[in-house]
Amino acid sequence: MKCSRCNGFMVVEDCLDTKGEPGQLWIRALRCVMCGNLIDPIINRHRDGIRAQVLPYRNRVRRAPRTPVARLTA
Repeated sequence: MKCSRCNGFMVVEDCLDTKGEPGQLWIRALRCVMCGNLIDPIINRHRDGIRAQVLPYRNRVRRAPRTPVARLTA
């Protein structure tokens, strides 16, 4: 498998998850040997949640323009 950041080689690594569910201390993760990018099921779940919450550009709330504090005169 290739890394999504640098296309480097990914290796399987066992990681200790101290805040995980009871009885599941060790999780399997993929780590890039070039850049150190770590991918595990918990990271993927959080990234998917963040992508689902991002609104398209047209549906975002438009804010009023800011008024300048001071105008520069020539």
